[in-house]
Amino acid sequence: MNSNQGGVKLSVVLFSVIVLGVMAWFNQANAESHHSIQEADEEVVVTSSSQS
Repeated sequence: MNSNQGGVKLSVVLFSVIVLGVMAWFNQANAESHHSIQEADEEVVVTSSSQS
């Protein structure tokens, strides 16, 4: 029974690490897409102010 509990603990730790890694990957991808949108907005502001 004790060896079984060790395996369960290891599985929970591995599952947690995988979930955190996936969450971090999605957060990074979301931040990069938000950054590109922000850059596009800044370019629009720059071009509209240069036209004035």
